Amino acid sequence: MSTIMRRRRGSRLQLGPYKRHELLTGEIKIVTQGYSGYGDGVNIDLTAFISDEMREDWSRNRDKLMEFWKSGKYTTPDVFPDSLPWLFVRGRAGRLPWAAQHLD
Repeated sequence: MSTIMRRRRGSRLQLGPYKRHELLTGEIKIVTQGYSGYGDGVNIDLTAFISDEMREDWSRNRDKLMEFWKSGKYTTPDVFPDSLPWLFVRGRAGRLPWAAQHLD
C-alpha cells in the first residue's frame, strides 16, 4: 500500500511582520537583529524602496491586508501569529493603508 504525502498549507499571507507593517503604515522600523522588511537598514523613507517585489507582495496580499485594515483590529498574535510587539498597529476604516495609496 502506498502512502500519500500532502504538504501542509500555511497561511496565504507570507509577508512577515516587517513587510506587513511597512505596507500598512509606510513606516520602516529597523531593529538591529532580524529585520526583514523592504529597507536597507539606513534610509527610513519607504517610497525609496518601491520595487517590483513590493508591488507583487501588495498585489498577492492586498485583499487580506485590506480586510484587516477595515476591521479596526490590532496586529496581535490572534490576528497575525508572527506579530511583533514593536510593530503594533491598528487598522482604520476611514483611511487607506500606505500601500493602497502608493501602489494601487
